[in-house]
Amino acid sequence: MQPLIPPDFWKIVPYAFSVLAFLGLAQDSSIAQTYFGVKAGPNISHLLMTKIPNEFGDSSLGQLYGFQAGVVAEQPIGKHLVLGVELLGARKGGRWSLAPIGDPFEEETISDLYYLNLPIFFRLIPIERWSMDIGIEGGYLLGSSEEALFMERADFAWLLGASFHLSRSILASLRYSLGNVRVGEGHFLDEDTGINGVYYFRTRSLQLSVAYFW
Repeated sequence: MQPLIPPDFWKIVPYAFSVLAFLGLAQDSSIAQTYFGVKAGPNISHLLMTKIPNEFGDSSLGQLYGFQAGVVAEQPIGKHLVLGVELLGARKGGRWSLAPIGDPFEEETISDLYYLNLPIFFRLIPIERWSMDIGIEGGYLLGSSEEALFMERADFAWLLGASFHLSRSILASLRYSLGNVRVGEGHFLDEDTGINGVYYFRTRSLQLSVAYFW
C-alpha cells in the first residue's frame, strides 16, 4: 500500500510557498499591497476518456462531487489587472465504466483523485466588482482510489472563469479547469472483434469557491 503523501511530494512545497512569498516581497511604492486570504468551495468533476482505437469498445462517464480549499495571494498590477496564486488541496475524479450507459451487468467505477494544486492566473477587471479569470494550474497527485490506473503524479490544466466581489474582503468565483495531460491509463478488450486497446484519462472540473482576504 502506497503512503497517502509520497516522500517526494515535499520537494514541491517550498517552490509553492516561494511564489506566495514573492508576491508579498517583490513590490515597490507604486504598486498596491499584496492581499492574502483563504478560500474553499465545492466542485463537480469528471474524467475525459480517450480510447485507442476509438472506434472499438463502449464506455460511459459520470460526474463526481468534490471540493477544494487552501490559501491565496493576489497582487494588483494596475486598476484593471491582478495576478493571483493559490495553493489548494482538491478532490477530483469521476465515475466511469467500460460499458454503454445503463448496462446492468457492468459495475461503475468511482475514481477519487486527491491533488495539491497550484493555480496561477490573471484577473481582468473590466468593470467594478466583476472580473474574468484566466490562467494555468499545476497539480500533484497525493493519492487515488485506483492506484493501478492513476500512476501519473503530475497534472496540468487551463483555467477560465469569472469572479464577483461581494465586499472588499469576500470574493466569489466560478471557474472551469480543463486538464491537458494524461493522468491515468488502462487497457480494454473489445469482445466483438477481439481487438486490444488502451484508454487514458484527463481531468475536468467546474469549481465554485468563496475567498476571504484580510
